Amino acid sequence: MNTITIPKNITGGEELVIIPREKYDEFLHLRQIVKNEDIEDSDTDLALKVYQEEKRGRKLQTINSLADLD
Repeated sequence: MNTITIPKNITGGEELVIIPREKYDEFLHLRQIVKNEDIEDSDTDLALKVYQEEKRGRKLQTINSLADLD
């Protein structure tokens, strides 16, 4: 992806970056997703769900069981 940075002395104090419209639209879309969903919480919820399912099914790997593989 080609980018162009316009120095602060030309823009009057702010540095500007020019990117292709397609990448800008993609950025806006991702920003909207992050704004609408608390991604960190949903990732944590998923991790806890997987942990609980593996623990119930006795598939949960522990440090001790991993040491036995050597």
